[in-house]
Amino acid sequence: MIKVYDVILNSEAVSCFHRWALILVFLILLPWISIAEAGVFEFVSDDDEVDIITHPTGYTGIGGELIVTVGIAPLSPHADEMVIPVKNAIQTWNQLVPTTGNIKIDGNTVPRRMFDFESVALHELGHCIGLGHPNLGTESGLTGEEKDYTKAVSGDNDRFDLDRGMDGIIGSEDDLRGDDINLHWFNKENNNPFLLAEVVDKTTYSVVLEDLPPGHRFVANGDRFVSLLLGYGNTESVMQQGILSGEARRSLVADDVATLRLGMSGLDRLAGTSDDYTLTLQYAGMTDDADIVLNFDNKTVFAACSITGVFINDKHVAIQKGQISFNTGYQWFFNSVSDPTMPEQPVLSVRVNGQAESATLQNGDRLLLTIGLNPGTRSGNQTDYWVLAMTPLGDYWLDSRLQFVRSDTPVRAHGGTMIAFSDLKIFDGVTGNLPAGSYTIIFAVDDNRDQIFDETYQHSVSFTILPR
Repeated sequence: MIKVYDVILNSEAVSCFHRWALILVFLILLPWISIAEAGVFEFVSDDDEVDIITHPTGYTGIGGELIVTVGIAPLSPHADEMVIPVKNAIQTWNQLVPTTGNIKIDGNTVPRRMFDFESVALHELGHCIGLGHPNLGTESGLTGEEKDYTKAVSGDNDRFDLDRGMDGIIGSEDDLRGDDINLHWFNKENNNPFLLAEVVDKTTYSVVLEDLPPGHRFVANGDRFVSLLLGYGNTESVMQQGILSGEARRSLVADDVATLRLGMSGLDRLAGTSDDYTLTLQYAGMTDDADIVLNFDNKTVFAACSITGVFINDKHVAIQKGQISFNTGYQWFFNSVSDPTMPEQPVLSVRVNGQAESATLQNGDRLLLTIGLNPGTRSGNQTDYWVLAMTPLGDYWLDSRLQFVRSDTPVRAHGGTMIAFSDLKIFDGVTGNLPAGSYTIIFAVDDNRDQIFDETYQHSVSFTILPR
């Protein structure tokens, strides 16, 4: 069967349940350019393909380490400028760190009228290792905000049913989608694309709507407005189609990580069995012979990943080769700063009014407390989160509602996966209602999830409030 997607360029996929060759062009064609899919896998576009999983180059159904090479076409325009951003994007996929707050629009990270090459390359690399758009995207033929509904195929009525539900947010759990058939793998426990399950496989993720939590009507995707609804500001899946000029989105969220890890659970879709694999992207330098090659060859309107693949069996596809094309007709920003090496141990931060050092305040001053975490190599491990405020009135603990409660025994703020985040507000108010004296804020995470205050890794900051 042949399917043609009329987006701006035509792409086609030949699908059958044999080991016949496939070719498919997936376009990023970012919908917010002023002039112009836990997730979804590539080669999935019809109701008989909803649970197909696509794997990176080299996977045959046998477990082990996959090494996929990534190169830059030697004759490509901007070839030298591409090196650092491509290396950074490779490292981001290799680290598989789920983050929040990954949207940066500050005028400093990326100039306002330019498009961030590193963010777009990160997205396109995701396509070339098997990940699709979590949202309907331009390939659906829809326009405007309707493209941001969760990825699906139309049902018997042969059209998409699109109703944003009572919350008014497109892509959330209360969308009314009629007989649309979901393509998005979701966390069965909570249908939250920004939370990663401890184990990622078919026991914890599903595409079947009957596996949704009670009261949920459809699968939520990693859209930025869904993140705001769920309490995660400035967060969006890397694989979500769409980016603004002046915006950087250079780190993954749980949805991106879960989709790739689900594929890594192998043909049986069970983590910890012999067909599991790990994936390492390896920079191959200036070459046309890598498994994935990036090139400003103007073969697309903006940016696109073209991939070929073969079926391993009727539910699993392996990519053979990927080509990422970019168009020179846009103002591209090339990040010139290499990402630092991932730390071995988690790095925690606590700040008072933006400062990590001790501070002195007067009664009536503003008090802003924020915490941050770089989990390093412990990313994805299960942990307990704790925040203790030692005050003149005794010990106060941050609870699961992000409120400080008085207690002489530890109160856990959260138990779950260790993820990266920065500048999470835990208090924002004035000191007028606080007594004068010395305060110490301790942020700690444990190396396990047992609800015992081990404070394996911690950071603290002190401040003093003086009477005015």
